[in-house]
Amino acid sequence: MSLKKCSCRSSGGVGLKPDSDLRPVSGGGAFSGLGNKIREENGRWWHTRRWLVQTGLWLLIINGISMTAYFQLRGDPATYSWAEMVGIFTGLMGWMVAFGVIILTQGDVVEEKQLGTAEWVLSSPLSKLSFILSKVLVDLAWLLVIVVVLQGAVFAILMNGLGAGVIGWSDLILGLGLQGLALAFWLCLSIMLGTFFKSRNPVIGVPLVFLFLQSFIPRMFGSLSDSVSLFLPARLPEYSTNAFTGSPIPSMVPVITVAILCFAFVTIAILRFNKEEFAGS
Repeated sequence: MSLKKCSCRSSGGVGLKPDSDLRPVSGGGAFSGLGNKIREENGRWWHTRRWLVQTGLWLLIINGISMTAYFQLRGDPATYSWAEMVGIFTGLMGWMVAFGVIILTQGDVVEEKQLGTAEWVLSSPLSKLSFILSKVLVDLAWLLVIVVVLQGAVFAILMNGLGAGVIGWSDLILGLGLQGLALAFWLCLSIMLGTFFKSRNPVIGVPLVFLFLQSFIPRMFGSLSDSVSLFLPARLPEYSTNAFTGSPIPSMVPVITVAILCFAFVTIAILRFNKEEFAGS
C-alpha cells in the first residue's frame, strides 16, 4: 500500500497547494491510481478560479458576441432571420471552441514532462493509462459543461426570452451533442500530440494549422470536395445549426468519423506514452 503523491505544478497560470488528505492506493493493474489522478486533475479546476474565469470568459465570447449580433440584425427586420441568428451562434461556437480547447489543453502532457511531475507521479502506483485517461476525462467533462452545455442553455434562454426564436429541448440536446463531439476531437488531438513532443509549439501549431485549413482541404480533391468535407470535424458545428432549427442532419458520416478519430487519438496517446521512460514507472 502506498499514499497518493500530489503534483504542485501550475495549471492555467494558477498555483496549487498539495492535497492535505493523502488517500491510500492499493493494488496495481492498467487502471491503477485512476481515481486519485482524476481527483487531482479535477482539483486543478474546482480548487482554483480556473472554472470561474473560463465560465465568465466563454459567456462573454460566445453569448456576448451572439447577443451583439442579434441586436444589430434586429435593427433591420428585412434581413433578419432566425436561421441566420442560430448560424452565427453555432459558427462562433465551432470556431472559438476549437481554438480555445487547443490553447487550454496544449500543455496538459507537455508541461508535466517538462517540469518532471509526470515522472514524479508515475513513481507512485499510477499507471500510464490512468495518467492519460484522467486528463482526457476531466478536461472533457469540464469543457463540455462550461463551453458547450452552459453556452447553449444560456443562448436558448436568451433567445426565447427576447422572442427571437424557440429551440426545442430535443433539438438543443442534439445540437450541443454535435458541438461536444467537435470539442472532443480537438481535445483528444491535443492530448495525443502532447505525448509525441516535448515542446508546446507543435502541440498548438499542428491543430491550429489543421483548423484553418479545413475549408481548403476539400478543394484539393476537385469534384470529390463535398465527399471529402464529410470526413472533417468542421461539418459538426454546421450540422448543429440544422439541429437547433429542427432540420434533419444531412449525413451521419462526420459524426461516425470524428467519434472514431477521438477513440484513435486517445489510443495512440496511450500507446505512445507507454513508450516514455520514467524512473520508477
